[in-house]
Amino acid sequence: MTFKDALHTLSTQIFWVLPPGWAKNLMARTRKAHLAFNEIKQYMLDMVHDRRNVDNSEQHYDLFSGLLDAEQHEVDGRGTLSEEELLGNMFIFLLAGHETTAHTLCFTFALLALYPDEQERLYEHIHGVISNLNGMPVYEAVPTIPKRAAEDTTLTTTFPVPSGTQINIHVAGLHYNPRYWKDPHKFVPDRFLGDWPRDAFIPFGLGPRACIGRRFFETEGIAVMVMLVSKYKIEIKEEPEFASETSEERYARITAFKQGLTTTPLRVPLVFKRR
Repeated sequence: MTFKDALHTLSTQIFWVLPPGWAKNLMARTRKAHLAFNEIKQYMLDMVHDRRNVDNSEQHYDLFSGLLDAEQHEVDGRGTLSEEELLGNMFIFLLAGHETTAHTLCFTFALLALYPDEQERLYEHIHGVISNLNGMPVYEAVPTIPKRAAEDTTLTTTFPVPSGTQINIHVAGLHYNPRYWKDPHKFVPDRFLGDWPRDAFIPFGLGPRACIGRRFFETEGIAVMVMLVSKYKIEIKEEPEFASETSEERYARITAFKQGLTTTPLRVPLVFKRR
């Protein structure tokens, strides 16, 4: 299995790795998921071996270098990373560091194609300063954010949460809650230009355990979006079988998704025409 195929299989079927080892051969999908997991592990071990044996004069210090250093040298008195911890961190960066960005950009381009007036406003603004992606839609790359209560606490004033309780924050439920958002299902980028409820928009989570890749994504995602929108007009591909659909049906078709490890678009046929 190639690295690309193994990574794609895990990104879409990661939950099939969770059953115990004795169950991995029960179904074709569990066998494939476990094969992909083992393949990715071997690829990562090969990456570690290759980096450790590279000529130091050619080596550049990057995130991978930092992880390897943390395995070999104690940092701030917190001990070193075990091999399992090293591979676990590598796996998270590989899996969560590309699919979330790709899916978010896919939904962004889909909505810009569905709303050409907003796309043109963005195009006109492209030469200004864009500091973040808050003006984009509220599609969340990760549908839930798992947390664990570190101590006994109470949610609002009536719901006790004992220490150690596993809690999943339903991100979509918050992002589409009419208590915080007017017309939450409408594409209204201007909603983020004035005062808006910061705590009700958490695509990266909040607090000390928020997404470590937020700044990276906001830099990478904006760069990709700006480069493409500045050079291409994005349109929905016209297909004969959908010629008679209504605008509502087109919206539903283009923005359809499935929930897996991330919110995954099903099929987004776009055409990029050079401006």
